[in-house]
Amino acid sequence: MKNKLLLSSALVGSLAITGLASAQTTISGSLDLSYKTISNTGTLTRQTDAGFGRETQINIANKGKLSNGMDYAAGFSLEFDGKSGAAMGLSTDGPNAGSSAQSNIQRISRENMFIDVISGTTTLSVGMDHLNNMSFSSAPRVAQHASTTAASAQLVTNTTGDVSAGTASGGVAYQFYPGAASLGASNYMGLGIQQVTPIGTITGQYFPKASAQQASNDGVARVSALDAYELHYRGDLGVKGLTANAGYNVVNNATAVTTQAKKQKGIAYGLGYNLGQISVGAQINKTDNGVTAGTNTKIDTKSTELGATFAATKDISLGVTHVKTEGTIRQTAAMATDEKIVSGTIGYNLGAVALSATYAEIQDARGVSGNDSDIVLIRAGTRF
Repeated sequence: MKNKLLLSSALVGSLAITGLASAQTTISGSLDLSYKTISNTGTLTRQTDAGFGRETQINIANKGKLSNGMDYAAGFSLEFDGKSGAAMGLSTDGPNAGSSAQSNIQRISRENMFIDVISGTTTLSVGMDHLNNMSFSSAPRVAQHASTTAASAQLVTNTTGDVSAGTASGGVAYQFYPGAASLGASNYMGLGIQQVTPIGTITGQYFPKASAQQASNDGVARVSALDAYELHYRGDLGVKGLTANAGYNVVNNATAVTTQAKKQKGIAYGLGYNLGQISVGAQINKTDNGVTAGTNTKIDTKSTELGATFAATKDISLGVTHVKTEGTIRQTAAMATDEKIVSGTIGYNLGAVALSATYAEIQDARGVSGNDSDIVLIRAGTRF
């Protein structure tokens, strides 16, 4: 579950169930409900859209001591997300529009599954979507990730009513998770090691079998992937108030033409700093899906996020975000103009419930002049 309200850690709680003397089981969960309105302009875009959404999760975890004295932790989560009225079937939104083409039933169980063996500051892990990965940003935010705000905007609707983000005319270029959404493998089973140091946490992961960016409309079904790996750092570099991250991942993707891999790459790095009531930061993420330049499936983008937040009171927070995306996104050449996302959010902490309201503008989606969106997103969330 990548997009959580970031308003108060006091919202998190758990129910402890006593088992063996050397182990403890906890059950926790979260519930986020939202209402979004989207007004689009541009060729072939869905002009207006509005409705409720949900992001709910149940977490079950156990921790304790092994017979050899080492620590262990294990757990899994069940995630139930979707739009109002959405059935547990296949998504019809395109892969770059903030949703997945995989079955929603599959997605329920592909969340934070792990068995960890812990020795001091070193963790060995088997699982998925558990260790630190490149979905993190050093740019501060109030409430959700910008990709959550932009999801489902600027979708192309063809004459049969199908929705697709697979052309240059629609679907935001926003590829801010370099690897989590399209190029990486953190949502697939893998092996990992995580080392805590005085200046931050270093994570390495290897995935024997991973999925990669789907690009079937170039005539080659590039969905059968080989292995993948990811290296990631997150910490303060020994400086109080500083937030830093850096990451690199590669997916070796087989094609229908050759067994040789086309390497798909993601790079991420950022810095943030907390000045008390004010936090500022920047994040740069790059994606390259390995497709030959000149085809209409090439994705080679750079997204730059700037963020600032202000804690006006102990309960009220304000935040602004600016994201610029440049490069090639399903076009035969680089985007004619940069895509921009500008948003402002106000968050209000009610203790047991956190509220946020966001207004955002997407300008020149996918570099197409005049493809613009106005978005209002209201969210309410609780933790238990």
